[in-house]
Amino acid sequence: MTRRICATALLLLLGVTPQMASASLGGRVGSIVASSSFGGAGTGIAIYDQTRGRWIYRLHFGTELRPASNMKLTTAATALADFGAGGRLHTTVYRTGVLSHGTLTGSLWLVGDGDPSLSTRLFSKRAYNGLGSHIGDLAAAVQATGIRHISGRVLGDESLFDTVRTGPYWKPSYWRDCPPISALSVNDSLVKFGRPYTYRSPAGHAAAVLLASLKAHGVTVGHGARAGTLPGGATYVASLRSPKIARLVRMMDQASDNYFAEVLNKRIAVAVGRAGTMRNGRREARRYLTAIGVNLTGAKLYDGSGLSLGDRLSARQILSILRHAHAQSYGASFVGSLPLAGVSGTLYDRMRSGPAYRNARAKTGTLDSASALSGYVTTANGHRIVFSILMNHRRINVLAAHAVQDKIVQTLAGASPR
Repeated sequence: MTRRICATALLLLLGVTPQMASASLGGRVGSIVASSSFGGAGTGIAIYDQTRGRWIYRLHFGTELRPASNMKLTTAATALADFGAGGRLHTTVYRTGVLSHGTLTGSLWLVGDGDPSLSTRLFSKRAYNGLGSHIGDLAAAVQATGIRHISGRVLGDESLFDTVRTGPYWKPSYWRDCPPISALSVNDSLVKFGRPYTYRSPAGHAAAVLLASLKAHGVTVGHGARAGTLPGGATYVASLRSPKIARLVRMMDQASDNYFAEVLNKRIAVAVGRAGTMRNGRREARRYLTAIGVNLTGAKLYDGSGLSLGDRLSARQILSILRHAHAQSYGASFVGSLPLAGVSGTLYDRMRSGPAYRNARAKTGTLDSASALSGYVTTANGHRIVFSILMNHRRINVLAAHAVQDKIVQTLAGASPR
């Protein structure tokens, strides 16, 4: 009798009811957690059967923890809602001065619109499978207007956003994980693909890349490139569309790209008439998610990527985001942006066999102190399961965390809940 009471007490501490434990799916999940080193207060788990409308398992699911890159789910949903899945951003070229017989006596201005995918064709191929917007196309469009010589220079305008390059409570070393945030950058402002060294002026660098591309298209420029702010009275020359917002969100989520997340976060602020700051982007994310039914009481949203050590979300809140976003008109794009187990993005090398393979779609998250996995999976009998798993330790064993997360998802995928 004493042993049974102790066992029941342990299950209740883990957030599992005695009914769950009787070989139920929730009981099996509870056993996985209990046999791991992640059953303490630093772990929050919420698992919900969307098909039957009932909870499967909950553990500290209301505790706000560091979500790591699960924070990108807030950015993805808000961007898709505010722009529409088919929306696009437009990087634009203007001119000042007089154009006569192919000679522009003046300067060319490259004005950023917060397109994080703007890149050279080679960089785009290596970083985005060729799916980014190509600055060479913009140079070709300028040349097609008849401009053959520019007496002045090429200037890059990033004034759509503020010039704060990082986020609150970021570690100094996070410059390796997110290039300086700007409304105008080319190739993420990286000196070379795969190397975490950036230019001091993203806008100046973007202008220099456009200048080089113009020269490759036969357009000569009298002076160099630098950053600047477009003056009034400038004349439109050409523009370049970004990939659709659904594509940008997918690029962000698949690679868990912090730069995409932070640029989109600031662009969200501009979309609703606010100044392009990180704080305003987060205000809009909170407003929007609350409007669709997500209770964010207690949550802390400091940035759009999850790099901030101050970010806090609970498993219940993340699960609510997943449930409510899926029900919106952009739901298919939201779900489709997530990595597919064993196939794509940050889940490419996880769950490469078993019932979760090519089944589970989920957003990963990793910091020195956090590991997360939240998304969707379909059971063997066709039930749609929504789940969120957050694990925080002072120094987390990422491989061990992944093993527990994957085992839980595989268990869900192979189950046939009634």
